Amino acid sequence: MRLRWVRGRDSIVTKAGERAREWLGLDDAGNPIARVIHLDGPMETERGTFRAVALDRDAKLIRLLPLPPADGDWLAVIGGRVVGRAAAPLAAVRRAEAAL
Repeated sequence: MRLRWVRGRDSIVTKAGERAREWLGLDDAGNPIARVIHLDGPMETERGTFRAVALDRDAKLIRLLPLPPADGDWLAVIGGRVVGRAAAPLAAVRRAEAAL
């Protein structure tokens, strides 16, 4: 089944520009059926590698940044279930469509 894919809520800023962090697969009626999500890895800066980032000023809310799995940092998700992983978003899209 082929879906129409649109950008999700969030994006990643890279050296090449802004990239989507999430893609939503919509059916013909416009309902979301599948998602392809990018897993963030540790943050690399001049000061070192960070595995967590504070989301508020007091650092009471943090986002963990674990190492991505070896088989790819893009997850194909259908109905809350991971149906595939890939190193590139298009490959994860194809895995999601194949699982339908």
